[in-house]
Amino acid sequence: MKLNFRPKAAFASKKAVNYLADKNPDDISQIVIVRHAAIGDFMNIRPFLIGLKSFFPSAKITLSTINSYTYGIPNDLINEVHVIDRTVGDKKTSFFQRIKQIKQLPQADLLFDLTDSSLSLYTTIFSKPKLKIGYSYRSSRRFFYDISTLRSDFVLEADSVLHMLYMLGYSRHGDLEYGYGKLYPKKHAKQIVYFAGASMKNKCWSEDKFTTLIEQLSDQYPDYQHVILQGIRKDEQFLEIYSPISHKKNVKLQETMSLEGVMQFLANSHLLISNDTGIRNMAIATQTPTIGIFFDIAPFKYWPNEQKHDCVFNKNYQQPAMTDVLDSAVKMMEYLQ
Repeated sequence: MKLNFRPKAAFASKKAVNYLADKNPDDISQIVIVRHAAIGDFMNIRPFLIGLKSFFPSAKITLSTINSYTYGIPNDLINEVHVIDRTVGDKKTSFFQRIKQIKQLPQADLLFDLTDSSLSLYTTIFSKPKLKIGYSYRSSRRFFYDISTLRSDFVLEADSVLHMLYMLGYSRHGDLEYGYGKLYPKKHAKQIVYFAGASMKNKCWSEDKFTTLIEQLSDQYPDYQHVILQGIRKDEQFLEIYSPISHKKNVKLQETMSLEGVMQFLANSHLLISNDTGIRNMAIATQTPTIGIFFDIAPFKYWPNEQKHDCVFNKNYQQPAMTDVLDSAVKMMEYLQ
């Protein structure tokens, strides 16, 4: 394999160049992926995993994650799951307990660190792979990897992780493939779905704004069901949003479903409106149009360059006005119809 980039575009050590010089993709038998992240981030690496399986057809793929992030693991695209316990019960595990678990990983021909955290760096070092590939997001980290590339906040995350494969000679043609077309075939329902949760409170748009938005859209689109999707956490029941508009016949509260149930529900939906959260990444992965409400971070890493996806975002990082999200929804409905 010949590295596929100019010297200033990424970094590769002499060890990496020499190791890959007499290798073909078929020679790679063991790959470890380090991804310590929540379900939305697992969605974002699905195109990478599909490309990985295609480019390295003989490789056994092990995904290393942590015990607080096992929901939504892409089991259909990997061979093994390796879990590091950050906690046992209510207690944090020690550094040495975590290193012991890291050392249980198989020695990989290639290790891809897709996380860029302290624990992922320890995993990269102590699992002793033959070749380490990661992000030089922080300049000091570059020296721990044999091959590294920059990670941009202005490139779609699902595309950004693919850069690691492009460096090795992989090429992709056509749209991003998430591999859900056969798993969750679309059965187009006239429903607009709303999700008001997020991993952190500072990513949650005001509940009263959600209520007003749903009320106005349910009036404007009476032939559609307007569904408030409940989450898996206790604070994701959204009764405060639903109660003031519960009298409306085309507004309903959807109880928590299984992961598979949510995926199919989203695949069937006409549009999802949500905060910056994993549910939106799930909808994107099922090719369902989305409107993302952003204000804690800029949206560019999570905004596909497609007309069926929009983001409402203020440059001053303040919560968008309800009317701004309403305008986006109306324009999207016009486009989709």
